Amino acid sequence: MNPILVEVLRNQSIESVHRGAVVALNARGETLLSVGDTDALVFPRSSLKPLQVLPLVESGAIDQYAITDQELALACASHSGQPVHMQVLSNWMQRVGLTPAQLECGPSLPLHKESAHAHLRSGGEASRELHNCSGKHTGMLTMSAFLEESLAGYSDYDHVSQRQWMEVLSELSGVNIFDMPWDRDGCGLPAVAMPLISFARAFVLFCTQNRDNSKRAKAAARVAAAMRAHPQLVAGSDRCCTGVMQEVDNLLVKTGAEGVFISVAARAGVVIALKTDDGATRGAEAILGATLRHLGLISAKQYELLSAWFCPPIHNSQQVVIGSIKPAGYWSDL
Repeated sequence: MNPILVEVLRNQSIESVHRGAVVALNARGETLLSVGDTDALVFPRSSLKPLQVLPLVESGAIDQYAITDQELALACASHSGQPVHMQVLSNWMQRVGLTPAQLECGPSLPLHKESAHAHLRSGGEASRELHNCSGKHTGMLTMSAFLEESLAGYSDYDHVSQRQWMEVLSELSGVNIFDMPWDRDGCGLPAVAMPLISFARAFVLFCTQNRDNSKRAKAAARVAAAMRAHPQLVAGSDRCCTGVMQEVDNLLVKTGAEGVFISVAARAGVVIALKTDDGATRGAEAILGATLRHLGLISAKQYELLSAWFCPPIHNSQQVVIGSIKPAGYWSDL
């Protein structure tokens, strides 16, 4: 059983706990920190997006279609469906000659509540472009167009647009992804499982020390630069990924469903991968903050400034503070 890494307190008494696993590697792939069962299989889900977009950059499709850094950031995003996300997506699809009807994700409303309410008030309804994964889907449609492959069915496991990122992931992680369990993700694309530590190894490429003149290293550098330059597009207002990247220079953060995070401190040469056992995002955010602080990748002031995610108070419906979510156990040094 993985250790308790986060406690949920009500009046200083433990009400709930979150167990999980976390691993940190240096730029050489050596283990700096390992807590819990880091060899266990996890589904990285949307935290894989910065790797899934690499074929789009490596192939030259990004240049042929003049994909901007904003659009590249959106391809890595689990966006909130705010107007800024929709404008970037619309410009991209129009330039490539795509339509929202070609997206094979399901219809959705914006994750951002204010945007969802405004959309409904204006007579809008759930649509495919509003799905938080529509940027990734548009990237895969763009890749399919570039390769002159069928656009219909691009979300199928055996489609070339899916096989390409799986090959990249296999090469970077050291795991044959084609042998691993998989099923459809929430957005309809294949979601593959892999050991947590292998997931971390795949992101070592994003460390500055590993960037050479290879096509793949240059592609990773371009993806990382786009995410850092446009953190608002990677998630959105009041979201952990965006908030942390806005506050901490040269740090990449990407979440995945069911309590997964990947983070890369590029200049420091550190990769962090984590997963909560119960899939709770609130627990995963607290573990992320504790790991960053424990490894000295953020300052005490930055940890405090990001407390809305890393160590948040719990309010009731009257906005009275009645408890808190705090790192526990292994993180007693915080």
